[in-house]
Amino acid sequence: MIARHTLTYVGSRAVAAALNLMSLAAFTRLAPVDTFGTYLLILSWSIVVYGATCQWPKFAFFALYEEARAPAQIATLVRMLAALLAMTALAMGATAAFGLIDHRFAAAVVAATAGITLFEGMNEIARTRLHAEAVAMSVVSRGVLVLGLGCAALAFTGEALDLVLAFGLANALAAIPAALSVWPQIRGGRGSLIEARRLLAYGWPLVLSFGIAALAQTIDRLMIGKTIGTEDLGAYGAIGDFLRQSFVVFGESIALSMISIAKRDARGGGMEAADPILCDAARALTLIGAFGAVFFLTFDEVVVSILLGPSYRASAMAVAPYLIVASICMMFRAYYFGQVIYFNGSSRLDAIASAALLATTGSLSLLLIPHYGVKGAAIALAAGQAVACLVYIAAAEGRVRMPVPVLDIALIIACAFFAYAATLGLDLLAGGRTPILLVLKALVIGIVAAGVAWHFNISGLAEILTRRARRPA
Repeated sequence: MIARHTLTYVGSRAVAAALNLMSLAAFTRLAPVDTFGTYLLILSWSIVVYGATCQWPKFAFFALYEEARAPAQIATLVRMLAALLAMTALAMGATAAFGLIDHRFAAAVVAATAGITLFEGMNEIARTRLHAEAVAMSVVSRGVLVLGLGCAALAFTGEALDLVLAFGLANALAAIPAALSVWPQIRGGRGSLIEARRLLAYGWPLVLSFGIAALAQTIDRLMIGKTIGTEDLGAYGAIGDFLRQSFVVFGESIALSMISIAKRDARGGGMEAADPILCDAARALTLIGAFGAVFFLTFDEVVVSILLGPSYRASAMAVAPYLIVASICMMFRAYYFGQVIYFNGSSRLDAIASAALLATTGSLSLLLIPHYGVKGAAIALAAGQAVACLVYIAAAEGRVRMPVPVLDIALIIACAFFAYAATLGLDLLAGGRTPILLVLKALVIGIVAAGVAWHFNISGLAEILTRRARRPA
C-alpha cells in the first residue's frame, strides 16, 4: 500500500507540477511583470486570510480522525468550513463597505480563499480515508483548470484581479473528484456538537499558528510589494513559486502517503510502530532536497530561460540559490518535522514554530530588503524556514518526536555533493555548454540519485523492481 499510494501521489503531483510550470511560463509571457506581481500580491493576502480562518479545521480533522466516528466527523468538518467561509466573506465585505480596501480586491481575496478551502478540505477528507486515486484526480484537474482559466482571463482582460478569480474558480472545480469519492459520508453524516468541540479543542492553537505561518511565508512578498514594487515582486515570486512547487510536489506526496500510513500505525502501536516509515520518509525527503538542489544549481540558466519571460530572468537568477535553500527547508518543516502535531496530540508546538518563522523572516526582511532588495528577502525567508525546523527538533516533547536517521541523511547528502562535483568536472572537460553536455550532466545526477534510492529502498522502490524482475514472463 505504501508504494502504491506514494507512486499515485508522486505521479499526480508530478503531472500537476508540470502543468503549474506551464501556467507559470504562460502567465509570465502573457502578463507584464507588474501585473503578475499584483496577482502574486493578492494571492499572498488570500493565503494569509485562508491560514487565519479556514485552514485549521482540516488539520484537526486529520489528527483526530477515527473510522468509527467518520460520518459525524466529516459532516462536522464540512459545516465548520462553510461557516468559516461565510464569516470570512462577511468580514471582507464589511471591510470593503467601510472603505478600508477596494471592493474588487476584497472579492478577489474571498474568491481565492473559497476556492482554496473547497479544494483543500475535500482533498483532506479523501486523503484521510486513503482515496489516493480521487485525490490524484483533483490535483491534476486543478493544474489543467488553472492553466486554462488563467490564460483565458489574461487573454480577455489582462487584469490581475481576473487572474485571481480564475485561480479561485479552478480550485473550486478541481475539488469535485475528491468530493465525489466521499460524498456518501458527507450526505449521510450529521454534524455533531461533540465533534465540533473536539476539533476546536485540538485546533484552536492552530488558528493563531496557521495565521502566523501564512503571514510568515508571505511577509517577504508583502514587504517587497510595499517597499520595492510589484515589478520586482513579479520576478521574485515567479522563480520562488517554481522552486517551491518543485519541492512541494514531492514533499506533499510523502506526507499524503507515508505520513498518513505512519499515523495509522501509530494509532495501533505507538511511535515505535511508526518509526520505520517515518525514517523512510526522512530519507526520501533528503533525497529529494539534496538532488533537487544539485539539479537546479546545474541547470539554473536553462530552467529560467525556458520557464520565465525575458523580463523576469535577470532578477530570478540573482535570488535562485537562496530560494532553493528556503524551499528545501520549507519542505522539511511542513511535510516532515511539522507533522509531529499529528502524533503528540497537541498543536502548540506548531504555534511556537510559526511564531519563530514569522519573527525571523519578518525581522530579517526589515533589515535586509532596504539594503539588498529581493536578495535580502530570499535570505530572510531561508533563515526563517531553517529556524522553524530547528524549533520542531529542539522543542519536541518527550518520546514523541520525528526520528532523524543522521547517518543515512549524511550519506545521501554526500552522494549529492559527489554528483554535483561530477557535473563540474564535466564542465572542465568539455570547456563549453553543448546539448550533449547537458544530457551527460542529467544522466550523472539521475544515475547517482537512482543508486541512492535503490540502496535505501526509498518508498519500497527496490522491492517493487525486484518483484517485477523475478515475475515469470
